[in-house]
Amino acid sequence: MGTALAVLNGVFLTVLGFVAGIVLSVCAGWLSWLWLTGTVGQVLGMVTILLFLAVLFLGGRAIGWGTGARWGPGAFAVGWVLANSALTGYVAGGDVMVTSATPNYLLLYGGVGAVILATVLTPDAPRPVTRGGRTSDPS
Repeated sequence: MGTALAVLNGVFLTVLGFVAGIVLSVCAGWLSWLWLTGTVGQVLGMVTILLFLAVLFLGGRAIGWGTGARWGPGAFAVGWVLANSALTGYVAGGDVMVTSATPNYLLLYGGVGAVILATVLTPDAPRPVTRGGRTSDPS
């Protein structure tokens, strides 16, 4: 039962990462327009991207805290990376989903960096310690 629940949780977090990656990356396309409005728009766009990346990193850490293991934010990161890989490809008409503007690159690659960093910085679940044929909890 515990293993099946962990697998379902991993699948859910991967799908959640994929959906979040698609929706947030497409919705953040307005940053490309904001970037073209001048210096004030570029500053606002950069602040927005940095805030977004901080929230994404903290969300990954919260997933790690909630699952108590590194596989939680890792599953979310897999979904996020798959979504961003899908968005950088071409659609049937030959257009790209995400344009090659600076804010979009910062969002795509910064988001990948944020979820990977959240995964790496999450401590792994403690394992039972075996001594003399007996298993004890390390805590």
